[in-house]
Amino acid sequence: MGTKKGSGLRVFLTAFLPLVLWMGLIFFFSEQEKIPVTGNYTVSFIIFKSLHLIEYGILYLLWARFLHLSGVRNFYLLAFILTFLYGVSDELHQTVTPTREGTLRDVLIDGLGAFVANFFLTRVTWLSKIVLHK
Repeated sequence: MGTKKGSGLRVFLTAFLPLVLWMGLIFFFSEQEKIPVTGNYTVSFIIFKSLHLIEYGILYLLWARFLHLSGVRNFYLLAFILTFLYGVSDELHQTVTPTREGTLRDVLIDGLGAFVANFFLTRVTWLSKIVLHK
């Protein structure tokens, strides 16, 4: 794993708890019936897919924060893998949820959200300072 970066309680409160709560929120919304936001399919599609990008981008940042504060080496890669796998599990869950559908397209969009978050986290200094406590 690597050297410990933060105290156990600090890591739990500032990194692990927000991560688990966010994953719970994603699961909760995946359980909800699919409702159109507008009468226009294209507009609804763009809104929902943008939400996928955002929610999985945030999940990636939370994973990166938790893993970094826990002292995990290669936390960028591991955060991406864990975010992607959660996206896969979420889409599998949606295949058994009434009015929902799990799609490979959405898994790829979730992964893209994680990729974009990684891009900004590794290149935007102020974001890195906030997320990683550098």
